[in-house]
Parts: sequence; C-alpha cells; structure tokens
Amino acid sequence: MIALCAALAACAPVRSGDAIEVVSLQRQLDNARADADICSALTLDRADVSRYFALAEMVDATTFDAEAIIMPCSYRGTLRRAGKLYQWQIFAGGAAYLYDGAATNQRYLCRKSCLEALPNLR
Repeated sequence: MIALCAALAACAPVRSGDAIEVVSLQRQLDNARADADICSALTLDRADVSRYFALAEMVDATTFDAEAIIMPCSYRGTLRRAGKLYQWQIFAGGAAYLYDGAATNQRYLCRKSCLEALPNLR
C-alpha cells in the first residue's frame, strides 16, 4: 500500500506546511429531512478529515453555491493547522466549511482525486 501511495499523487497532500491535527469530530444527521436514509455510508475518521483538507479544492462563494450539494449528514469538529484552531464541517457529497469564528470562512469542494481518496463521501 505504501509503494502504491508513493506512486500516486492523490495520496500526497497538495498543500505543504499545512500539517493538520484533528482535535475533535462528531457525526451529524438531520433525521427530519426525507433523504436522511442516504447517509448510512458516510463514515469519516481523523485521518479522513486531514486527507480531505489536503486534497479538497478551496473555492469562492459563487462556485460553492453553484456546485455544492448540502446533504442531511455531515461530520463536524475542530482542527489545528499552522498552530491555529479552526472549526470544520464536511458533508456527504464532498462540500465543506472551514472557519475560525472571525474573518476566515473557507469553502471546499471534494473533486476527482479527493473523491477517489475518500469514496465514502459520494
């Protein structure tokens, strides 16, 4: 497996110097939505969250609004990157938010290489 990852760019983080420590994570499910049953396959662990933010593409609000699919299930928590604490939320389908409660509000989309590395997001 290690040799395979060494040969695949999708296994390597694309942002250097962005070591991520996932401090907390919690599964969220909105059972009030009729489509909540599609969430059974969504499972993420701390390594998946780190991999997500290494591979997902940060996008602007317009692109996010046009392309993101917000599902009734997600994981949320906190992470530390470059010594700073952030809150995050990753939805089934691959959309995510990263924010620090102040000015930073980043939006991410998990596209081809990200979805290949995290197939549970589909």
